[in-house]
Amino acid sequence: MKLLIADDNPVWRNLISAAVETWGYRIELAADGNEAYRLLRSEDPPRLALLDWLMPGMEGVEICRRIKQDPEHPFTYIILLTSRDRDEDMIQGLDAGADDYLTKPIVAPLLKSRLAAARRIIEAVPPMKWTKPQIEGFDVEHLIGRGAFATVWKGMHRASGKPAAIKIIRADLATDLVFERFAREIQVMRKMNHPGIATIYASHLERDLAYYAMELIDGESLANYITSESPRATRIIEMMATVCDALQHAHDHGVIHRDVKPSNIMVGPDGQPKLVDFGLSKSMFRMKLPTSNSSTHDGAVLGTPLYMSPEQARGDANSVDHRSDLYAVATILYLFLLREHPHGALSLSREETIDAIANTDPRPATEINPKFNPKLESILSRCLSDDPDERPQSAGQLARELRGFLDDRAASRIPTS
Repeated sequence: MKLLIADDNPVWRNLISAAVETWGYRIELAADGNEAYRLLRSEDPPRLALLDWLMPGMEGVEICRRIKQDPEHPFTYIILLTSRDRDEDMIQGLDAGADDYLTKPIVAPLLKSRLAAARRIIEAVPPMKWTKPQIEGFDVEHLIGRGAFATVWKGMHRASGKPAAIKIIRADLATDLVFERFAREIQVMRKMNHPGIATIYASHLERDLAYYAMELIDGESLANYITSESPRATRIIEMMATVCDALQHAHDHGVIHRDVKPSNIMVGPDGQPKLVDFGLSKSMFRMKLPTSNSSTHDGAVLGTPLYMSPEQARGDANSVDHRSDLYAVATILYLFLLREHPHGALSLSREETIDAIANTDPRPATEINPKFNPKLESILSRCLSDDPDERPQSAGQLARELRGFLDDRAASRIPTS
């Protein structure tokens, strides 16, 4: 994230910038108020600013007042710095629109915590304006989605004449970790060539402009499809077998998805599901992490809680492999066929859901619906085993088991309620 440090005292300016730069911020410096105001009014302004109260040209409190009173200016989090520790000054600064107030001398751990808190707020407040990007080889049309760190635009791929979804990292917010994950997502997507996985057309990876363009699926998420179409249970099972085919392709290329969920499965006009969003994917060939460090790397609890495997919920990075994706597939099937979560987590908080998946056994399907087919229950139970060794050992194997079940029950309707 870009951070402006404005202070006419070079000692303070250099001390603060030296510390802050090690925390992953991109620094812009200003030695007077006029320069600080110019940077904040630029086309790509910093979203976070440390402004000294007294500066030549324009005082920090006046800069704050002007920026905050401009309805066209994107949200900027402003922290005023001063050597004057008086309540009246603090009140005046906050009345001018300052978001925080720090007195010198500044303690580094306190500043780091204040900046981290500011960042969380900034990431929750999108810029007021979204400028249509210029992407080589594409006619960009309009914004179709946005998240904490990226925007997604609809465009047309000139070479093929096909519609495209263009995902662009927000350079003003991207941390090194976000940038690294985006680079990995591009690398992963470029490996894939399967009808069940969205195709990538082009990508670009630089700090000022990072994006990839992929085929735009003119459809809806699996959850919306099932809600609107109310397909038979056999149809849902066949669709998830197709998702397993796509997962097998990813696994064959050394990629674990780690975030298989209904919103990451898109259903096109032809009714065929496609797997999207490899943003949390992980290489199957990465070296095992030392146990003591796992919590600070891939051992973090990553993924959407409802569809996590127990090893993901425990943050056990060394145990997360391709079989974690199969746990998610079984959870999706369980939810759509039984209208319940295997661990009863539909009404739980995020923390409670993670705890339930990590520490409780899934409820047998026949406890919810005594008429549930026992062969299908057996498949789901093995997929939902706490021990990955007891699950099917590949997505292809699970696809074959699901289709084998459908072949055996071709003329039957599977009770779901």
